[in-house]
Amino acid sequence: MRILTIILIVFFSNCQSPKKEYDFTFYKGNIHESYYLKFNSSDTLYYINSYPYEEQTSFTILSSEEKENIQNILDTITFPKEEKFTNSLIEDGETNAFNLKIEKQNKKLMIHGHMGPKHFLSFGESLVKIKNLHEFTRTNKKFDLSIFNKILNAPPPPIIN
Repeated sequence: MRILTIILIVFFSNCQSPKKEYDFTFYKGNIHESYYLKFNSSDTLYYINSYPYEEQTSFTILSSEEKENIQNILDTITFPKEEKFTNSLIEDGETNAFNLKIEKQNKKLMIHGHMGPKHFLSFGESLVKIKNLHEFTRTNKKFDLSIFNKILNAPPPPIIN
């Protein structure tokens, strides 16, 4: 009986609620740089540099604190219903885009000209800081980033009569 009790205690003390599996990609683009940061619930952060011509993929290993901070934000962040926030007075400038896949849900957001939810702008800045703290190692790994073609496509210019 004691052995069964000990086994049950050990078993239930090791049970934790399952962590969500994320497939998260952040895009930052402006006149000086264009890149993606990809995070997928592991401790690896991928950096896909798409500036100036061909994509080059690199990776780094996040500290447990960095990984946990990103996961905590992804656990709590709420995507707005509106998927695009743009400042029509700015023709170029900085664009940040976020794409989060959790199970079968796909949430996306594009912010251009700093005209969007402030908590997303802050999250983007924190990701850039993490990127800047690390050295990345080149890899041949490829990612399907075609979802960003839909997110980043600019609206057609107005027709002038």
